[in-house]
Amino acid sequence: MKTASKNLENKIKEVSALHYKAITILERCKSCGTCVRFCPLKIRKFNEIGKAITINSTRECGGCSVCFHRCPNHAIKLIILKKNK
Repeated sequence: MKTASKNLENKIKEVSALHYKAITILERCKSCGTCVRFCPLKIRKFNEIGKAITINSTRECGGCSVCFHRCPNHAIKLIILKKNK
């Protein structure tokens, strides 16, 4: 059986050291609640000005992209974060 090339192995290590988080572009958010309804972890809530944001909780946004793809106003951005080791 063939093994992965060294370049592929390095790329896998690089990607596995990253994770994503969904953030809201507040100017684009129309407070429709789509992202709140569809977040599988239930960590999207409305803030004090009625915009949907990802909250800090014991469950961490892993960037599954459900809210990103469902938002009709393209108000969600996925940012790349490095994992803590």
